[in-house]
Amino acid sequence: MITRRNFLRMTGAAGALSLTSSPSLLAAADDGFIELRARPATASLLGEDAPPSKVWSFNGTVPGPTIRARRGDTLRVRLVNELDQATSVHWHGIRIDNAMDGVAGLTQAAVEPGETFDYVFTVPDAGTYWYHSHNRSWEQVERGLYGALIVDEPESAFAVDDEATLVIDDWRVGSDGRLDEDFG
Repeated sequence: MITRRNFLRMTGAAGALSLTSSPSLLAAADDGFIELRARPATASLLGEDAPPSKVWSFNGTVPGPTIRARRGDTLRVRLVNELDQATSVHWHGIRIDNAMDGVAGLTQAAVEPGETFDYVFTVPDAGTYWYHSHNRSWEQVERGLYGALIVDEPESAFAVDDEATLVIDDWRVGSDGRLDEDFG
């Protein structure tokens, strides 16, 4: 049975996981592309002492790494699918061409296992957004395929000493502390 104390403990563990596991910036490769590798990983969802769960990640972390750009920049992201099922990346809330929107079966074909897809688009608006899988999202997002996208103004309005991006998710776990994989 979930008590308020257990809920707060689980929420705190998930919040700590999201704060500590995700680098704040991805470096572009020589060709100008940031690589997002969709691949299996493990994570202890109820804290360090809990048994590990099989999750899916971008670049080995859940949430995936934070992607950062400035308004007006052209973002180049290469999705590398290392999963055993097709996937895609949807840039939630960003006003971009349909061909780059990442909705599998509607705006693009899903990226098959072992394949890649290059997303290239200009970010028109500053703000905090998120990216996530948009193929079998009831399963893939629940397994961990999401991350933050921060678009800054071209010129900063004020100086910032430090900042943190908080990504909150809920995990449905079984009595053994592992991810409940009944996604149906």
